[in-house]
Amino acid sequence: MKIKSNIMAITAFFVVATVSSNAAVLLTNPITGTNPNTSNPFTTGQTLFPSVTSTGIGRGSGITGSNANDRYNAVGFNNSTSQDTINDAAYFTLSIAPTSGNSINFTNFVYSSQASGTGPTGAFVRSSIDNFATDLGAVTTTGGTVSLVAAAFQGVTTTTEFRVYGFGASTSGGTFSVNDFTFNGDVVPEPSAALLGAVGMLALLRRRR
Repeated sequence: MKIKSNIMAITAFFVVATVSSNAAVLLTNPITGTNPNTSNPFTTGQTLFPSVTSTGIGRGSGITGSNANDRYNAVGFNNSTSQDTINDAAYFTLSIAPTSGNSINFTNFVYSSQASGTGPTGAFVRSSIDNFATDLGAVTTTGGTVSLVAAAFQGVTTTTEFRVYGFGASTSGGTFSVNDFTFNGDVVPEPSAALLGAVGMLALLRRRR
């Protein structure tokens, strides 16, 4: 009877694990140091949840790195409209993915940024979830918090790319930077992984009988 009760408890644990987990900081980087822009992408100082991978923060082909300490800085945001900046690939890019056998339930994306006096006057965030078709939340050139609780951002098993666009700079040399960023959410074992764990524990208990 004890073995049976243990089996039931283990099975229940792994079933619960497939539908719930603890909230976590999935990826964060305060972006410090001398001229982080010299790396594309930049990964120094980033912290990852154990079941998450990331290539760091990088740049789209329409912008160029610009020296500045403790922030990921660039120029080339002098597109007059948001569509122009999309067409010109004037954005910062961040990608995040779960490791094999896991999925991500996103909560939000929080970041701070800054623009110079001749830098962009508008900013927006999009993602690969809908092939960068729509804006996510409302942000400014100083950053913001982007909610990611929509169904499309739950149970994500592949790499998701997020882009921070800037536009409206009065000169091509106007700067815009991401100063720090954090992705929050949950990492959940996929049902197949949880089931394998339950089977393994069951086999172990049987060997001990």
